[in-house]
Amino acid sequence: MQNNLALIWVAATALHVMSASAENVSESLTRIEAETLVLKARERQLEIQSNIVTRQNEIAVKQNMTAAITQRVVVGDPVIRAIEGVGSKIFATLQLSDGSIVDVQQGDTLSNGMKVVSVTPREVVVMSKSNQRIRLGTYAPQSAVFNGAYAGTAMGMPAAPARSAAR
Repeated sequence: MQNNLALIWVAATALHVMSASAENVSESLTRIEAETLVLKARERQLEIQSNIVTRQNEIAVKQNMTAAITQRVVVGDPVIRAIEGVGSKIFATLQLSDGSIVDVQQGDTLSNGMKVVSVTPREVVVMSKSNQRIRLGTYAPQSAVFNGAYAGTAMGMPAAPARSAAR
């Protein structure tokens, strides 16, 4: 903005020194002001376009994360029992569909033909025989069995009667 003002001042001074008419100075200033407004509008347009692209990228990342998180566990796929390690030496303990448990790291091939693509502290990705990338689900232990012998007020049983002080 200051550069534009300085340019306007220099232009006005040069025109005045050269004995230019007042109309020419006015026309130059109007033209310079119009050009400045056009440049500011273009700058704002580029800024808005940049914001749109940034938002679209954020949305795409969130959609990919949601898709990865909500990916259904397929019966027969290995499940993650644990992930351990430090730095690039990260190992995953997987339970295979036959119940066997194996420790794997990136590059290993499982007995069912799947290849371990990556092991990170938060996920294990394998490549199936059909070259499909699969994010493995985590092991979910069987839910606790209902114990009918346990009686409590939460089960709809009456609460123990309250004691009153005898007088």
